[in-house]
Amino acid sequence: MRIFSDIESDGSVGPSVDLADARQRIRTNLSGVGATIALASARGGVGKSMLAVNIAAALAMKGRKVAIVDADLNSPSVAAMLGMKPQRGYPMIEGIEPAAGPHGLQIVSSDQLPGGEAPPISFVDDYDQSNGNNDGEPVAPASTRPAELSYRQALRRILAQAQFGSVDFLIIDLATGLDRLYSVASIAALDGVLLLSLPSAQDTIAARHAIKIGRAIGAPIIGIVENMAGFNCDGCRAVRPLWPDGDLHGVAREAAVPILARLAFEPRLADSSDRGVLFVREYGSTPTGKALADIADRVEAMVAARTRAADTPA
Repeated sequence: MRIFSDIESDGSVGPSVDLADARQRIRTNLSGVGATIALASARGGVGKSMLAVNIAAALAMKGRKVAIVDADLNSPSVAAMLGMKPQRGYPMIEGIEPAAGPHGLQIVSSDQLPGGEAPPISFVDDYDQSNGNNDGEPVAPASTRPAELSYRQALRRILAQAQFGSVDFLIIDLATGLDRLYSVASIAALDGVLLLSLPSAQDTIAARHAIKIGRAIGAPIIGIVENMAGFNCDGCRAVRPLWPDGDLHGVAREAAVPILARLAFEPRLADSSDRGVLFVREYGSTPTGKALADIADRVEAMVAARTRAADTPA
């Protein structure tokens, strides 16, 4: 099975994955991208992919050209949330042509590539530096199957081959874990990071670490989206908390990072995602639908402000 065109049939890596060549390919492929935005979360189960597709769709519904990379490579869900079926026999000769999604969204996802039901990529530890090479890439032990890749290597190959063309926004839906921010930042320059969090104490601690990591890698933190901040109680006509307060507001205030939205638990968001229907299209008039559209507006405004600042002579 040929997942990427530069993996030989026996699992060996050919000369086309030379690091300098891959970096040049990525620069070329991303040259038409207006802004690259990563969505990251420290822990799983925060609804990151559901929010990613709806924020991207809200931008697309405003007429923006948007591409999404589902970078949760072994558990992709973006295509299914958009109602797209896997495209077996997908052309992979010289590059990856993104699949066409609703509202003109371009999708690159491992479940849109050729293969069976099993995850297409096995990962070795990205950060085992005890057995690494000069680029910081781990060298797999002899016992490792030859087709195994680090997450960083796999993401690099996707970005080196995906043919995005000219788009206003590239949304990268990262796999869970703050280390994934390091991986993507070592491959492509990020114009912003959206952090997804729950209001629990542990997620608050993780958000503090995420902000530090984002600043360490030079990726601007656009803001934090606090999901499942409560639930609508019909009987008491109020939003009741779901989690013990973790003081995410205190962390955000201390770091001077805005909380873009506090979203109440919304069962219809999960239901629409399972059905492959965009929540912002089906329930755009609800408080959650309006909040998602507002997040998209604020992402666009913040990117535009940074672009103007960068273009202003000192």
